[in-house]
Amino acid sequence: MFGETIAAVSTPRGKGGVALIRISGDEALACLEKIFQPMYNGGFPERKAVYGKIVMRGEVVDTGLATYFAEGHSYTGEPTAEITCHGGIAVTAAVLEAALWAGARLAEAGEFTRRAFVNGRLTLTEAEAVGRLIDADTESRRKLAASAAGGSLARKTGEIRDSLVGVLAALYAAIDYPDEDIGDEGETTLLPTIEKGAAEVKALLSTYKTGHAVADGVKTVICGAPNSGKSSLYNRLCGAEKAIVTSIAGTTRDTLEETVDAGGITLRLADTAGLREADDEVEKVGIDRARDKMAEAELIIFVCDGSRALTDEEKDLISEIKELEAAKIAVINKKDLGLYDSLIPENVFDKTVYMSAMTGEGAEALTDAIAELWGSEKISLSSDAVIWNARQKASLESSLDLLTAAADALRLGAPADAACTMVESALSSMGELDGRGVCEDIVSQVFARFCVGK
Repeated sequence: MFGETIAAVSTPRGKGGVALIRISGDEALACLEKIFQPMYNGGFPERKAVYGKIVMRGEVVDTGLATYFAEGHSYTGEPTAEITCHGGIAVTAAVLEAALWAGARLAEAGEFTRRAFVNGRLTLTEAEAVGRLIDADTESRRKLAASAAGGSLARKTGEIRDSLVGVLAALYAAIDYPDEDIGDEGETTLLPTIEKGAAEVKALLSTYKTGHAVADGVKTVICGAPNSGKSSLYNRLCGAEKAIVTSIAGTTRDTLEETVDAGGITLRLADTAGLREADDEVEKVGIDRARDKMAEAELIIFVCDGSRALTDEEKDLISEIKELEAAKIAVINKKDLGLYDSLIPENVFDKTVYMSAMTGEGAEALTDAIAELWGSEKISLSSDAVIWNARQKASLESSLDLLTAAADALRLGAPADAACTMVESALSSMGELDGRGVCEDIVSQVFARFCVGK
């Protein structure tokens, strides 16, 4: 499949200033020469933009820039040509048609990045991160994806692998050549190296809670009695007036949803109807939906009016929340109106914060509480190695189990070469992170999520 030359539009569909058409494969230069006429002599010097005419069957399609990348110097690792044209829908389609007419075929979803992976330009984790970077819709998601795409995770796992491979090599040399004066470095450093590797793998696994919360988001429900300030808090977290706020109880009748950054993680945020006994049929439907959302939530933010005592309905709602399997934060709202001396029951909420959703006073206490619950305050998404999906987690869990077993065996007096066998298996499991030993079905699933132009 990779012997074919492929082409696709690598910029979003729609009207814009410019569009980019990418051509990759052995015949990329031949395709470019067939459809692009430089305005000046000199052909296509590598990695230099050339201005000229884009043509097909003798007709000028557009003018633009062409850049050629030789094998080993492109994103895919293959000979690649990139044509930048004007960004109209029709002209972009015409330039792509010209590339296909010149001998390329239309690329499949994620095929450029898949070729980069197969050609050793990217590890599988870096390729996954590229897909996440394209889809990133919050700053936290962008930071996580950009760091991983830049190799932070690949470098960390590479360091762990190198230390384990080094001590295995020293030990096997001593075993294979007992008459040589190689020394016992491998045997004496084997256990501490395994223990250190296991600790580093465990530390990397601990980032999953934060990474998963950023990448996939935390299902979050804001709930409470009518007129407690739920919609004001929703707007505060969204940074915009997404929900209607009035002094009339029951204004919010349906569930509103938005994806937001808060405390360094991603909240899949839902504002729900105020929970109370209602006669209005529309409001009843909203209340039922609110309870359904609460049952599915990973984080429940309970909002109450801190300027008055808790009502019986609010106390009943707190009892409901107590039974739910979710992280729980109580927001004592309307701090600007003066706080009533009412107590939130103990052993229900993980965190309690006091704030004014309307003025923003104390809002940082809520984001700090969210960060503490998901550990994001201890991690730099921009630079630290972080894992975020089940495939990565399973690979590291298998590695940790094997390294732990190897260390335990050595402490019990097992032969060093028996422990080495388990370490080799751990290295194999760890290798699945960057794509070594991963089955074709998993690789295909990773790249199927990509857009065609990437």
